[in-house]
Amino acid sequence: GILSQGWDPITATHFAVSALATGGLTAPPVDPQTGILPAGAALFCGFYCLFGIPLMALTLGIFARVLVEGYIVEEELAAITRPLSREEFLFASKSLCSTDNALHLSDYIVLQLMRQGKLSLESFEFMKRRYQILDQRRFWLKSVDPD
Repeated sequence: GILSQGWDPITATHFAVSALATGGLTAPPVDPQTGILPAGAALFCGFYCLFGIPLMALTLGIFARVLVEGYIVEEELAAITRPLSREEFLFASKSLCSTDNALHLSDYIVLQLMRQGKLSLESFEFMKRRYQILDQRRFWLKSVDPD
């Protein structure tokens, strides 16, 4: 744009950003006499958008992930460090992994995953049923190497 179109740096930057942000809808000006986009400008704009749009989307995705990761870590830490309520303790000790009314590590881990919204009760119940089926067949004995 600066060399072939005679644009100043601000206009060229505006074109570059708006072409990527709008998916190439901003094009260099057409030839006023023919109404056709010059071939060199058309090729440049096409390749610029072909490679620039995916790279811009990737960059924005990485930037968004960086912004969100800190928030997610804080939320997980808050959920883990929040004291267990009496209801949560009773729920975990009676209806999760163990059957002896005590809160074991496995119960605590499942409860923390549920508190963080990473595991639903339905998913846990499904996994528990699947494990019980495998345990009935002693499948885990066949898959463990005794050495």
